[in-house]
Amino acid sequence: MDELSSPVPHLVIGGGKEGNLFLLNRDNMGKFNSTNQVVQTLAFGQAIFATGAFWNNAFYLAGVSGHLKTYSFNTTTGKFNTSATSQSPTTYGFPGASPAVSATGTSNGIIWAIDASAFGSSGPAVLHAYDASNLASELWNSSQATASRDKAGNAVKFTVPTISNGKVYVGTSAEITVFGLLPN
Repeated sequence: MDELSSPVPHLVIGGGKEGNLFLLNRDNMGKFNSTNQVVQTLAFGQAIFATGAFWNNAFYLAGVSGHLKTYSFNTTTGKFNTSATSQSPTTYGFPGASPAVSATGTSNGIIWAIDASAFGSSGPAVLHAYDASNLASELWNSSQATASRDKAGNAVKFTVPTISNGKVYVGTSAEITVFGLLPN
């Protein structure tokens, strides 16, 4: 992420199995130094096997057996708020969820996330859509329609929703399931 107005303009964020997120300076990632060169460490609380999404100074991620969470970025300090500013009502099992964002510029943000926890039992992937400004507000999910109308194919691990041309694409075990975007 490039935040030119923050103290460290070129940042990258990532995490791992131990449940911490690390904010790093992309311009100073190497060489031996006796001090920790990590800009910030966030105790995320769940193992991370997913990749987050960043939009409008907010970072979105769901760890293993956790909720999809939002952390807001402060451009003045160049760091994230250490507490989640919102979270989804849904809990995501292994491997968590790698969210994607659809928006009209800086407004009308929708966070899309796939619950792939049924991958081991040949169950369906479930696509969720949340209001980007408040993840507690689920707009829709592919398991809520009657008669399984919106049911996706069988789940696979590490799938990321892909948004293009007004549709959301979900890779599954034997097909690509395509959904139309919600009207704004």
